[in-house]
Amino acid sequence: MSSKSTVKIAAAALLIGTAIGVTATHYISSNSTSMTAIATTATDKEPLYWVAPMDPNYQRDKPGKSPMGMDLIPVYAEDSPTATVAGTVTINAAVENNLGVKTAAVIKQKLSPQIDTIGYVAFDESHLWQTNIRVSGWVQKLYVNAVGEQVHKGDVLFTLYSPEIVKSQQELLNAYRTGRSGLMQGARDRLMALGVDKQQIEQIIKTGKATKTIEVKAIADGVIASLNVREGGYLSPAQVAISAGPLNEVWVNAEIFERQAHWITTNSKATMALDAIPGQQWQGSVDYVYPILDPKTRTLRMRLKFANHNGQLKPNMFANITLTPTTDKAVLTVPTQAVIRSGDMTRVVLAEDNGKYRSARIKIGREANNRVEVLAGLTTADRIVTSAQFLLDSESSKSADLSRINGVDSVDKNLIVTWAKGEITAINTDQGVLTINHQPVSAWNWPAMTMDFNVNKKLNINALTVGQPLKFKIQKTANNQYQIIDYKKDTKKAINEVWVNGDISMLMADFNMITVNHQPVPAWQWPAGEMNFTVNDTIALNHFKQGQSVRFKLVKNGSDYTLQDLQPMESTL
Repeated sequence: MSSKSTVKIAAAALLIGTAIGVTATHYISSNSTSMTAIATTATDKEPLYWVAPMDPNYQRDKPGKSPMGMDLIPVYAEDSPTATVAGTVTINAAVENNLGVKTAAVIKQKLSPQIDTIGYVAFDESHLWQTNIRVSGWVQKLYVNAVGEQVHKGDVLFTLYSPEIVKSQQELLNAYRTGRSGLMQGARDRLMALGVDKQQIEQIIKTGKATKTIEVKAIADGVIASLNVREGGYLSPAQVAISAGPLNEVWVNAEIFERQAHWITTNSKATMALDAIPGQQWQGSVDYVYPILDPKTRTLRMRLKFANHNGQLKPNMFANITLTPTTDKAVLTVPTQAVIRSGDMTRVVLAEDNGKYRSARIKIGREANNRVEVLAGLTTADRIVTSAQFLLDSESSKSADLSRINGVDSVDKNLIVTWAKGEITAINTDQGVLTINHQPVSAWNWPAMTMDFNVNKKLNINALTVGQPLKFKIQKTANNQYQIIDYKKDTKKAINEVWVNGDISMLMADFNMITVNHQPVPAWQWPAGEMNFTVNDTIALNHFKQGQSVRFKLVKNGSDYTLQDLQPMESTL
């Protein structure tokens, strides 16, 4: 390449570079105002502090690195956990869309599960009837040939030859020949007791001849269920000759698993379909639930009842059963997929306004048709997340309050110190423990009771005595123990005796025992209630009666209360 060409290329490059520089300078100058405005806007919001991305408890007042070597992220006023409920996560609409967040309302409805099982058609045993004979004999003629035959009331089932019945017929005829009414009635009654009906007796009297056999007839309509007799066979009263029953209603025996048993009660609805009769369904109900589970299969047996007007249902048919019990009242429910189960805890992710989400602990009950009953923690005003809830929960659960059921008012967790009043019942100076019968502690929803309290080592309890009234300051420790960190001797003298009005609700004078419904006791901050007492022999309980209005003297000794005196209400002190 010649030197002349090289000079031309260098000149061209210089011209192009100059043009680019001028253009860039012009663009930056023209946009300096807008960029300055953006920078100003970004610096208008000052961070409150900086926090580690993986540990919200690691906070610093300036930028830096987390223990994991990650850059700390700023937290602004609107992002501060103190500005919202603990565990609240905020995401914008674009992120919601990318995550595929879906929500659903908490609704109140009756749970109606569908329980599928199998069963077998059987006779309605409550309408089965049997044919027994009352005297031994031989079957002369059998008119029923097989199980399943239809018979009607009054049909002859078989004829029976019995020497004893023949003899009784002769006695009846002899009585009529003699004309003695007493003998006639006695002979008639004997034949009826042996199973001969009135019609056959009248026929014997009319013909004047004893028959060798009697007819055994059906006592009702039905289908033969069992046939235990044949022509020429010998029968005794201990044998069941024939059993039968109607088929206008049938039983279906079915079983369900133990975990499903709580749904089923008498009169629960049931639908039945049979492979043998396709395209048809029968509606019935649960007639009886057996009280004992099968120990081998862990199933609960039940009996269902179905109408069978056209006789299509036949005993021993195989049936497919669908049980559809319904809860008595509407309950709060959420979709099954919304519930997050973690160890001994169940929770959901609440969808709040303006893209805010929060994990909340709930208590669930029964499940049916992809819905779960919510026993506590939600209301119909809430919305819950049904898709992408696990991702939101992984962030929210790090700081959310999951130690108690959502929305349940309880002791303020921030209140770890409170004052209480009580009376010392025991002192253990070696262990630094006071046993105190304290009054109700409203700040922590404590009722009146006797408790052991550890005493801070800085406090001197040597000057305290049993029975001394005390005002004491309790502190809840990190391991949920309670410690007395301060106390004041109560200058007000303890009230150890009070008179109380009430009514005797139960009296056992022979055992010196009495139960009293008493009115409120303001001196001890007691509400109205019922108490049982065992009294000494100085109080004659046989002078009182149940329901009587009385006044009684209560004496407190530590945490024990005794009834020292008892008077009718009309008496005066």
